[in-house]
Amino acid sequence: MRNGKSLQLSVTFEGINVPPMTPRFLIALLLGVASLAQAQSVTFNTNFEDASLGKIEKLDETTFRCHSLGQSDERGRNRQTNWYYFRMDHVKGRDLTITLTDFVGEYDDKPGAVAMNADIRPVFSDDNTTWKPIEQMEWDNQKKEATLHVHCNADSVWIAHVPPYPTSHLRRLLDELNGKPPVLVETIGKSVNGRDLFLVTVTNTAIPESEKKVLWLIAREHAWETGTSNVMEGALRFISSNDPRAAQLRDKIIFKAIPMLDPDGCATGKVRFNANGYDVNRHWDHVSLQSKEDLRLMPEIWYAKRAIYAWAESGRPTDLMVNLHNTETTEYVETNATDTTSREHIQKFFDLLSSKTSFDPSRPLVLTTVPTTSTNSLYLQKRIPVLLMEQRISPGKKLGRAATVEDRQKFGQELVRCMAEAVQ
Repeated sequence: MRNGKSLQLSVTFEGINVPPMTPRFLIALLLGVASLAQAQSVTFNTNFEDASLGKIEKLDETTFRCHSLGQSDERGRNRQTNWYYFRMDHVKGRDLTITLTDFVGEYDDKPGAVAMNADIRPVFSDDNTTWKPIEQMEWDNQKKEATLHVHCNADSVWIAHVPPYPTSHLRRLLDELNGKPPVLVETIGKSVNGRDLFLVTVTNTAIPESEKKVLWLIAREHAWETGTSNVMEGALRFISSNDPRAAQLRDKIIFKAIPMLDPDGCATGKVRFNANGYDVNRHWDHVSLQSKEDLRLMPEIWYAKRAIYAWAESGRPTDLMVNLHNTETTEYVETNATDTTSREHIQKFFDLLSSKTSFDPSRPLVLTTVPTTSTNSLYLQKRIPVLLMEQRISPGKKLGRAATVEDRQKFGQELVRCMAEAVQ
């Protein structure tokens, strides 16, 4: 009481004005809760789709050392470290220092492969939807470690090697596209862990197939290569859209896509190998449709080959097939096709990509006759004009920066148009 009147307190708690006459014990409780919240330690979370992180070392309240979990093949060799994706909670207003380590692995049985360098910037997000590159990073080339500095404006922050694209993203896309008249979505098989393998066909069904060119696109043979899914989404959205250019292409082509060939890895935060440890961009040369053991070990390749073979053996040709991949630093196209028509189409495709898109090749078109275990072996087996296309995740000269999700999706639209123009 002061001069016979009650002293009225006005308190702000977390941006909310507490009304006057609020009992003091309640104010104290609210302030205590606020203090407790501020004192909460930073926590890590990988209990969500596609997440991956190895050992975590806490150096102080805002400084951590995080190991890449990695993945090895069916022999315990070829450890790949290209994927990490995790969430940190209770970080609002804090300046975090995170050292990412344990990147030294093995590639094609050659030890010493490193999935990071000074030019590769991990990405972060406040909402797990919009991703930005981390600007403050130091790379220790001797230790092969990246130290990130992140100021957090929200209570949670997600960090990943590149913007994630889990199986739920694909499901939403296919649910959206499946209602459109020119789109047919089929399930052609199951992965090791029973996830659906999809084949998407887009064309104007009112025009006979015999009058059309046939184009195939394959993505996510390796789970970490999420940029290929964004390219695929851009391609599918464009070719099924009301854009007059897309409508004209649907009159002239049949577009077939296998949008995610390792859904298990894309759901569970793996890197390069299926749930049995087999590389889904190897073994195409020897997986046999007559082998039950191949079906058990590598159903992803088995079902994709069955769908591709069924198309070829029905007498309907394929004019061009593109197998999408990502690398850290290089960008190129490689094929085993040797016949004149296929090589002319592929050379024209390469030239169109180089002149009309953000495709930024680090070497000329690679034309090789050396036998391969990759999807390119389909040419040796069925004379299918297939090529492997790699796109870098580090900055390129054309863009002057690393490609964003939006860049990849735009490229997907351009890719379809270049494929169609190359075979006309």
